[in-house]
Amino acid sequence: MKQIEGQVAIVAGGGGGVGEGIALRMGREGATVIVVDADGAGAEKVAAAVRAAGGKASAVRGDMAAAGVARKIADDAATAHGGIDILVNAQFPTTAWSRLEDKDITDFNTTLTGTVVAAASAMKAVFPHLKSRGAGRIVNVGSMYGPTANEAVSDAIAADGALANLSRAVGVEWARHNILVNYLQGAMPDIPAFQEYRSEKGGIIDHLISNTPMQRLADPVEDIGGAAMFLVSDEARFIVGHKVYADGGQHLTAAVFEPGASR
Repeated sequence: MKQIEGQVAIVAGGGGGVGEGIALRMGREGATVIVVDADGAGAEKVAAAVRAAGGKASAVRGDMAAAGVARKIADDAATAHGGIDILVNAQFPTTAWSRLEDKDITDFNTTLTGTVVAAASAMKAVFPHLKSRGAGRIVNVGSMYGPTANEAVSDAIAADGALANLSRAVGVEWARHNILVNYLQGAMPDIPAFQEYRSEKGGIIDHLISNTPMQRLADPVEDIGGAAMFLVSDEARFIVGHKVYADGGQHLTAAVFEPGASR
């Protein structure tokens, strides 16, 4: 039997990147996956890939931070599938790369709203459905820039810290309902967007990768998706409010793939 056979999982930010990898992995492990993303085409592409692999999935276009969106998505999912078991918050807007003195405060607000407020809204929306099940799993996925302080991404780092602490706080509040909230810290995933960045920067990126402990990028399905699977599985039934690093040890040697700022 697959690890989460018959469970219902909402993956917010599942239309690409790390969220896509988690959605694909959960579909492979037997969940019915609702792929949510502000990029509707991206969400549908991932849902189609889950179905093509023999899984069950549907796509919903939506921003979990927008008023009323998370509640509607959660209620619709529960009505259509009889409940909800898992929520993954992997929504993380692209940050504007600049130092704080040059960063527009609206960009800062966009990052914080698109991650922390979005996650809180989604968690509130699924809570009654998880509680009615008598159990649930929530995984909040952070930014790869979070473990260390790098330049030009202050908004992403601030949002990452807030999201980690939100996971701890709500973990305390909801563990009594057997709703376990944890935080997943990934590394730079091996995805097309990073490959473009890698080709632009040349050999320096290969050098940086060679200086990480495992000397490779993260596979979004097997590495980060696998860690997410652990957190939603029965193997993690006594783990709550925890930060799990699925980064191949990158946080031990610094988050080296920050974009930097022009001098």
